[in-house]
Amino acid sequence: MSPINTALVLLVFGAFMCQPSDAQYGGGFGCECTNPWLGQIFSEHQGDPANTCYGPAEFCYVDCRSDCRDCRPAKGRGRCWSKLACRTDIAADIAPIEDLGRRI
Repeated sequence: MSPINTALVLLVFGAFMCQPSDAQYGGGFGCECTNPWLGQIFSEHQGDPANTCYGPAEFCYVDCRSDCRDCRPAKGRGRCWSKLACRTDIAADIAPIEDLGRRI
C-alpha cells in the first residue's frame, strides 16, 4: 500500500472513531435507577436505589447509555451514576441544560 493510501485509510478511520456514540449522548434508555448488583445476595444492597438515593450522596446507578444529562462513569468497570435519576420531581431525561450559553 502506498503512503498516500495509508494516510487516507488512517484519516477515514480517525474520522469514524471520533464520531459521537449513543453512549456519549444517551441511547433512548430514559433516566431511571438500576441496580448493577441485582440478584447478588451479598452486594445487592450497594446498588439499591432505596439506599443510594436517600443516603448522603443522593445518587443511583444508571445504564451508561441512559439519557440522564448528568450521567457519569462510576468507579469500577461498566457502571455509571446519576443524581437526577433519583429525582421524581423533574423530567431528567428530556430537559436540556445550559453550559456557558451553549445547549448540550
